[in-house]
Amino acid sequence: MAVYHWVVTLTLAALLVVDREVPVAAGKLFFSRMPICEHMVESPTCSQTSNLVCGTDGVTYTNECQLCLTRIKTKQDIQITKDGKC
Repeated sequence: MAVYHWVVTLTLAALLVVDREVPVAAGKLFFSRMPICEHMVESPTCSQTSNLVCGTDGVTYTNECQLCLTRIKTKQDIQITKDGKC
């Protein structure tokens, strides 16, 4: 039983430490995902289908393929922050 209480105490302490590292007023949390660009090596053309994605560079791209083209041309690590407009 003492071990259980100790584990609970350590878990709560860890949560408090993590909570302090992210201030409440920090704004939105930021997560991104890598676009799938492997197919771009064989065929660097994109369809005109509109499936908007927002890049980590703050630009709204027509689709993931357009973002991949920009990644290739600029050699920047642009990722997708969300689907839709920025």
